[in-house]
Parts: sequence; structure tokens; C-alpha cells
Amino acid sequence: MATIRLLFDHLVTGAVLEHNPALSVKAPRQKLGKGKTPVLTAEETGELLRSIETETVVGLRDRALIGVVVFTFARISAACGLNVGDIFHQQRRLWVRLHEKGGKFHEIPCHHTLEGYLVEYMDCARLATLTQALTT
Repeated sequence: MATIRLLFDHLVTGAVLEHNPALSVKAPRQKLGKGKTPVLTAEETGELLRSIETETVVGLRDRALIGVVVFTFARISAACGLNVGDIFHQQRRLWVRLHEKGGKFHEIPCHHTLEGYLVEYMDCARLATLTQALTT
């Protein structure tokens, strides 16, 4: 409809027509429906996080990564782009620095459950000692 209106506007400004006949025509209303993206409920999310095997470093990593996405509402690419230096303490809380689109940073305090997931993974993978060795 917008294209037709623009065409007739062009014809009016070019002196081909005297007036725009498309101005009086109302466009059909667009029906706004719900999105098709499935959303997990709180119970399903808890079940997903509890179902991850945490006996291995890989399981702890997967749980921490999914936890970052769930508790911070981060995009997958921002969560996958996390480095050890992006997890830091500020005012007795653990924070996560997400690298967003356009080179922007988004710093978010961690939920206590997410903090547990991240600390457990970093301890098991010995990432915290690696970070301390690099900064000293």
C-alpha cells in the first residue's frame, strides 16, 4: 500500500495527475499475533539446569553457559564470548561483563545461583588460579 501511495505521490508531483487517489484508501489492518519462538517456563528451565551432568568439567561449563543465558537474558553470542576476565567481583557480588553488538559492554550482577554455577566451574577448571597468576 505504501508503494502505491508513493507512486501516486510521484505522479502528482510530476503533474501527471491532479490528486492522489490512494490517499483516501485505508490499508488493511495487520493482525498482530504471538511469536513462534518457544519459551521455557521456570520449571522447565530448572529441570534443564538440573539435568546437566556436573561430574565433569564439560558438564559444569555447559551448566554455567546456559545459566549465563538464563539468568542474564544474554544473547548466545555474548554468552559464548565470555572470558575469565569478564567475570569479576564488585561490591561483594560477582558480575558478568557481556560483549554486545557494536563493541558495547553490558555489566550485570549475577544471581546467586548463577554465581554458584560460575564459581564451581572456575574452581573445577582451575581458571581462577590461572587468572590470579596472570594478574600478579
